[in-house]
Amino acid sequence: MAVRSHATNPIVHSPIEYDVAASARRHGSPSLGIHSAEPRCSLVASKAQPQPRAESPMAMADNELAQRLQRVLGDAFRVERELGGGGMSRVFLVEDIQLDRRIVVKVLPPELGASVSVERFRREIQLAAKLQHPHVVPLLTAGASEGLLYFAMPYIEGESLRARLAREHELPIQDSVRILRDVTDALAYAHAHGVVHRDIKPDNVLVSGHHALVTDFGVSKALANSAGGSSITSVGIALGTPAYMSPEQAAADPAADHRADIYAVGVLGYELLTGRTPFGGLPPQQQLAAHVTTPAPHISQHRASLPPALAGVIMRCLEKKAADRWQTADELLEQFEALATPSGGLTPAGSPPHQRARLISLRLGVAAAVVVVVAATSWLMWRRPGGYVVASTTQVTNTPGLELDATISPDGKLVAFAMGPVGHSRIFVKQIAGGSARALAESAPEPQRMPRWSPDGQQISFDVRQALYTSPALGGTPRQLMDASEYEFASPTLSPDGERIAFAREDGIYVRPVDAGDAVKIASAIWPNWPVWSPDGHRVAFVENNPWFLSSGAMLGNIAPSTIYVADVSARSAVAVTERAHLNTSPAWTGDGRALLYVSSRGGSRDIYRQELTRGGEAHGAPIRLTTGANAHTVSVSADGSRLAYTALTTHSNIWWAPITANGTTPFSSAKPLTNENQTVEALAISPDGKWLAYDSNREGPQHIYKIPVNGGDPIQLTRDTADDFSPAWSGDGRFIAYHSWRTGNRDVFVVSADGTDPHDITRAPGNEMGPIVSRDGKMILFISDHTGRWEMYSTTRQSNGEWTAPRQLTRNFGYRGRWSPDGSSLLYLSLIDSTFHLANADGTGDRLFFDGRPMGLTPEVAQYDPTGQVVYLRAVDRQGRYAFYSIPSRGGTPHLVFQFDDPSHQPRRSEFDTDGRRLFFTIASDESDVWVMELMRR
Repeated sequence: MAVRSHATNPIVHSPIEYDVAASARRHGSPSLGIHSAEPRCSLVASKAQPQPRAESPMAMADNELAQRLQRVLGDAFRVERELGGGGMSRVFLVEDIQLDRRIVVKVLPPELGASVSVERFRREIQLAAKLQHPHVVPLLTAGASEGLLYFAMPYIEGESLRARLAREHELPIQDSVRILRDVTDALAYAHAHGVVHRDIKPDNVLVSGHHALVTDFGVSKALANSAGGSSITSVGIALGTPAYMSPEQAAADPAADHRADIYAVGVLGYELLTGRTPFGGLPPQQQLAAHVTTPAPHISQHRASLPPALAGVIMRCLEKKAADRWQTADELLEQFEALATPSGGLTPAGSPPHQRARLISLRLGVAAAVVVVVAATSWLMWRRPGGYVVASTTQVTNTPGLELDATISPDGKLVAFAMGPVGHSRIFVKQIAGGSARALAESAPEPQRMPRWSPDGQQISFDVRQALYTSPALGGTPRQLMDASEYEFASPTLSPDGERIAFAREDGIYVRPVDAGDAVKIASAIWPNWPVWSPDGHRVAFVENNPWFLSSGAMLGNIAPSTIYVADVSARSAVAVTERAHLNTSPAWTGDGRALLYVSSRGGSRDIYRQELTRGGEAHGAPIRLTTGANAHTVSVSADGSRLAYTALTTHSNIWWAPITANGTTPFSSAKPLTNENQTVEALAISPDGKWLAYDSNREGPQHIYKIPVNGGDPIQLTRDTADDFSPAWSGDGRFIAYHSWRTGNRDVFVVSADGTDPHDITRAPGNEMGPIVSRDGKMILFISDHTGRWEMYSTTRQSNGEWTAPRQLTRNFGYRGRWSPDGSSLLYLSLIDSTFHLANADGTGDRLFFDGRPMGLTPEVAQYDPTGQVVYLRAVDRQGRYAFYSIPSRGGTPHLVFQFDDPSHQPRRSEFDTDGRRLFFTIASDESDVWVMELMRR
């Protein structure tokens, strides 16, 4: 189960870690006591370099640094595993055996410890250790032995603010204000006790429950003072972080004081509210220079909906001269406390603060989850004439795992939803007022998805692998209305009178009678999905592109843009009602048919919007944002428009690997994680020398290309555009990586050098080109394109002048996910017509069947050659929905089961994988979704 990122119910389960690049879910009880047995100190310093990280936390026995720490701490403590690390420390989870608790120990790299004065270091740490405040993570102890400098703190359940930002990009307004208030409260207390933090950033803020806590107080000062006359930076360690340094810190001004922390709070607030720091994207040295010389772009340029008072508070924190900022943390705290009240968003920046007693009363009287949505969205909605106000929000389901496709009954009293693992979900119905959920149609096959209520609330229709069923809403025998013999994608749906079915084919939206008759095309579209009838049955709203986001199992929550259209059934024409640059999906009609509610990422996070329509079905005015940070997946609305149901979906996936057992089957218990972060990885590729793994990840916001050593370590970011980048593939010589990107407004193939330099496009067609594969000699790139209106395989060849030729079509039977053979003589690809694998010559001629899994009950999805070209590995799913890897000789033959995902709690979602002939590399998903209901009021 993934950590939820829903703004109204932030549930967290992992301790703070110094470097979010290694953040992982951890379990254990909070530890708040003081360490009672401090290890002896030694002034011996080691010059040894830190050991590389092990492939998984379970391999800590091989880690020299962990072993040294264990010796230092003695038998009263047990080093469990490494949590991560950043430039100034390596972080370990340690069990205090005597007190039966866990603590976190941070160890300075030995080369840093060798350059500092232990006694000065301990004096500064002791000063910081005296801080006892609700928003301060206390320091328990510090010491030195065997060349290790370390300090300890409690183990507290939560997640770093960096992890949350990586997941949500930008935070709701009231969430941000609450966090900034807590951070500033901690600073005000520390400053009053003579302690300046000097390194405020999301990595050093822990979010636990509804509160923020600041960690690492005094560490930067301790390192700076303990260095004596030596230069800490001479060993490659920067004190402070360039993105958050005040101008005086960046200029190395020795007179820098507590107002440097106030500047850092401004940068922190800027990032929470916009998803970026003022000078993000620049190299570190240029960031330092910008802090000193360049005015920060006004925060409202990146988020126009911010209250002017809040924007003013943040921008005053970012003044270049310390004398022009808020002068004390107490002064700044007053501003955030005023803004944290329900009316604070409209309070002038200089107005008197509300009393703290009122704030405490508010915390006790109203759940923080409701405050986030209600306060933020109320301000946004009430400022618009005729807008809607979110009156309250209720969580309807909280079962671990997936509850998807929530749809509310016409009277607003019940919700129907799909519950269960991907591939095995069933429809359940539950009263919003409470009670247990009950299965709708237990005799119907699974997976069941996409429930829809009939207008009278008596029937619920639903999908089973694109076949349409209907069942009495209160239980009964289901009836099949439409099979899946025709190509119908994503939720065929009944008309309000129950006489017609709207459904999607690959080229558009069709309507046909329920009982008999020909289907009529009412709108042309590429990858149409999610058709929804208007209440009067005259129009059908639908989505073009990215059907996988809503209905796929393997690609649930897929990151790609989509557009909502409204089609006139009689006129057989359609008009776009949303923009095309972002995800716009899951349209739901209001009861009067005058507006659509839908899910969109146009504001950064996935939220719910309302779009008014003209009588002709066209968009009227700008869309109105109803939520902030909802992370919505689907939305529906009651007939009278007073209640809205939605599902909040969080998807994570990380890279795992498993050994290939000769002539045997590897159990899942042999698999190990290579990455363990709050991120979504879609595709990966092994370098030709077998040393690196390239992959795409949203670990820092947009999906970018990274590389990581195959045995584990720190990821290296290779692409940095604001658009999303996907599906890396290495050249045969390992010098460049091909990938596809959305930076041109549609998918195009790009290449980037293996060191991250010189990214440039090699396809520029108006359609979509994706999933590139480079031939071993680096002269040809194979990719998928929709030039013909459906996916087919194309190739381009690099000419002597470095330019790439126009794409050449190689397949004509819905070719997908092709692979060059290692010698470049042939092409192996999947035909989506019947899910069979084919072989063809490199120029596309001589097409022949390679593997048909249907007689064995297998549906193959992706294939990869081993490096020798003698074996083809397939990922396939069987009749029971079980995923597994199989091997087949490249000359053809019977598949052999190599690896099966037999652990129900660790299942894949994406089908991409790669192999070096000895190991399989793949992704494991951890998804979580719940059903929520909002009460809506018109102004």
